[in-house]
Amino acid sequence: MKKTFSLRRALLLLWMGCGLALPAVASLPTKAEPALPSAFRTPDGSYTIMAGGDVTDPYFVNKALIIALESGLDMRAELNAWLAWLLPRQRADGGFDRYCGARKGAWRACMPADADDSMAATTIHLVALAQRKKLLAAKHVKPAQTASRQARKLLDTLRDPASGLYRVFADRPVYYLMDNAEVYEALAAVGDKPAAEALVKAIRSGFYKGGRWLPALPGYEKESFYPHVLAHSYLWQGAIADKASAASDMAGWLAHHSRAWLSRSDDRFAWGLVAWNIAKLAPAEAACWRHSVNPLPKDVGWTVLDAFIDQALERRGIKPACARATP
Repeated sequence: MKKTFSLRRALLLLWMGCGLALPAVASLPTKAEPALPSAFRTPDGSYTIMAGGDVTDPYFVNKALIIALESGLDMRAELNAWLAWLLPRQRADGGFDRYCGARKGAWRACMPADADDSMAATTIHLVALAQRKKLLAAKHVKPAQTASRQARKLLDTLRDPASGLYRVFADRPVYYLMDNAEVYEALAAVGDKPAAEALVKAIRSGFYKGGRWLPALPGYEKESFYPHVLAHSYLWQGAIADKASAASDMAGWLAHHSRAWLSRSDDRFAWGLVAWNIAKLAPAEAACWRHSVNPLPKDVGWTVLDAFIDQALERRGIKPACARATP
């Protein structure tokens, strides 16, 4: 398992080394307003991971748009521009790679997806959400439906029939709590209730051991904010864990990890996903996150996903304010 974790972190470091993460904000003043989603957008409708960067990760953009649409933001134009960019790039197996070339306007597949299961799941989820909200341009309806079907076929190849869980890649017996939660959301979004309910049972059986939730199977040798601490936030939406268990887990998480999250003492990225996942049960904590990044401290990694989440929380009426002192 150590090799898989190292790979994911190594790719994150690669983005940094290419000037796509922390260096992208290093030249900013000590405090600056966090970049808006428009700062990440390219002329052809894609979005880079970091403002001014060169790489796009379709997972980040899918996830960002899902959250934006769920919050009620008007993203019709952005959604259709993104689909026009994304759909023609789907691989034959239903997956998507990561792409370099934003600065030159000449894209090339430069890295595989960080995880095929979550990439496929967010594709299915985004298309289903766009269809339900009637946001798809007429020319994108059939291509989007085809892309969703192809992504579902890929997901089916990633499901382990013995455990009922979805592996990260077909050739690796590695399973993530976060990814499986996103697969559940995709199955629920398309109305596949039997598959969604079966997956919840598999998640509870596979990842809940000895009175605690495991972020991955097999387990990691060393814990870190990503994925161990982040993974818990996926339990707070109410589907994987019941409301009482989710609230209890959240309270314990805040007691142990809130300071590190808001100060970025263990991980220099903003991790707006925690704010989004916690907003339902504890909107005041999401407000504290907004307060901690408005203005943005120097050298904090601010991704396109964080930018969309910040706007989505604003749309939900969660202002950047905190009743207690933040780090």
